[in-house]
Amino acid sequence: MRGETMQTENNRWLRGREGALRFSAFVPAGTVNQHLADPDKRERALELFSENGIRKVYLDCLRGGHFPGDELLTELRDVLQKRGFQVAAGLTPTRGTGKASTHGRWWLCYTNADTQAELQDIVRRTARIFDEIIVDDFLCTQCQCEECQSQRGHRSWAEYYRDLLVQVARDCIIEPSRSENPNIRITIKYPQWYDRFHVFGYDVCRHPGQFDEVWVGTEIRDPRVEYVHQYQAFANYRWLASLAGSKIGGAWFDFINCYPAIYVEQAVQSILAGARELIRFHYDPELYSPENPNTRALLQAIPMLEKLAETLDGQPNHGIAFYKPPDTDGGDEAYLLDYLGMLGLPMIPCHSFPDDAQAACLPVQAASDPDVVTRALAFAEAGGTLLITPGFLNELSHDTRILQLAGYATPPVTDADVWTFQFGVCQEPVHAEAHVHFGACLHPVAAETLATGIHPDGNFPVLTRHLYGEGKVLVLNAKTFRYPTGSGRVTTAEPVSLPHLPQSLVDRLRAEMLPHLPVKIQVRSRVGVYCYTNFLVLTNFNDQAVETRMTCQHGHRGPAEEIATHRSVGEWIDGQLVFPLPARQFVLLRMPESCSV
Repeated sequence: MRGETMQTENNRWLRGREGALRFSAFVPAGTVNQHLADPDKRERALELFSENGIRKVYLDCLRGGHFPGDELLTELRDVLQKRGFQVAAGLTPTRGTGKASTHGRWWLCYTNADTQAELQDIVRRTARIFDEIIVDDFLCTQCQCEECQSQRGHRSWAEYYRDLLVQVARDCIIEPSRSENPNIRITIKYPQWYDRFHVFGYDVCRHPGQFDEVWVGTEIRDPRVEYVHQYQAFANYRWLASLAGSKIGGAWFDFINCYPAIYVEQAVQSILAGARELIRFHYDPELYSPENPNTRALLQAIPMLEKLAETLDGQPNHGIAFYKPPDTDGGDEAYLLDYLGMLGLPMIPCHSFPDDAQAACLPVQAASDPDVVTRALAFAEAGGTLLITPGFLNELSHDTRILQLAGYATPPVTDADVWTFQFGVCQEPVHAEAHVHFGACLHPVAAETLATGIHPDGNFPVLTRHLYGEGKVLVLNAKTFRYPTGSGRVTTAEPVSLPHLPQSLVDRLRAEMLPHLPVKIQVRSRVGVYCYTNFLVLTNFNDQAVETRMTCQHGHRGPAEEIATHRSVGEWIDGQLVFPLPARQFVLLRMPESCSV
């Protein structure tokens, strides 16, 4: 009964609240007919929307070739609006519409005239009913049929797909919609696989200019099943926000391969990244029932999530800029950004060189920038801190300026295949919780080795530091994984061992990269660190509590309170705060005035 009482109180709070955070429901096309056409089932859906604090409902108008029908969609639009809900349309062009792609389980051949004609027809019918459409994340393809091969010409497949999907967006979605409804707003929703967008047709440079708004998938799901770590939701949203600018909108996550902790973490990461409207895909009476474990956990967390959103509104992120230019491959460092975040580095993804940052990471993708060497030199000379990777060094090894910048020999990197759990950090032996895989052997000459991998076949550098100008350059021997040529995989392809690095190594890396931050943070890996002007958020992705130690450069004394729950986390004593960070929870802390960024 206590649980029921708590749920009732949460529901009252949800229905009566108009705060910074908004939840929306997405109803797939088939579910529209199955659960919203019948009056009794519709009434149950309306009750569940209210119990879940839903303020806006997206009615899918195309999925698997299914269109729910003009009359039903019009009726539902009017009923929902009368009951106080905002209403918009969804559009999900998947297999069942037109011609299927030769590759990609749900994707279409967009070269095909029938596909384009069918899509245009549905778009026109939808635009006559709704003033807003969100295009779900299937505006991509890997079709290599004869039609596509003929039209591709001399372009790479990736180039052809991007050109094709820009044309399809214009001719089959945007222009037909606006010809039917000049006031319509059209949103593109990206999936969460930012390191693979360019391979399958998502053009992150041109699409944001075409659409009115850009939404972001933050559906990370269970890392044990899909290998995607929680930080990817934050990383994906922030990188797309750097491209979309003022057009960035909300986030979207789902129930697939989720359990309560990960389901709530999807929402937390979305909010930390800046999203204030969250679409919960998808509506089903069993999924939206307060008895559903995932829904129950989210409803219980919503007061804290709302406080998180309110507190961080208008608060810019601070940390380490991660430079990933558009349309770039990760090589052996695919999705490296996710894993640096999982190591507890506060990363700020960006698509252009971060000249104004104090600290920046240059992964292999950054090597595609023809001006990156000149800008990196100027960055370090002016006092900036750089973190570069083996892939970046290897790609630019022909340029002696980069070798001098990092303090490395020729060649700076050679291939390796080494696993170890033993390390030396500042000449102290430490053990990792599991073996870590290294794919490169670093060859520093002028750089100082700060951390070493210990192996029977010979020790090897893991972290080096080289002073350059007024700044410094660190090299982290980081490897994730590589996609095989022609792979259709979009998310993480295999487990990655990098988050197993020992805490002393992670703490040293964090301290070296963030000397400008007035607070020093010591905590093990798989704890996300998010720095804002006046606040700090820590998210524990571990299944057990972990000790967190914070040191303020200016001695500070007094109580420390977790803002979202108003509970005490400990006491600042002579500038130090030590507290346990609960498993699978976040803490939102106000920084002492002397420690604000």
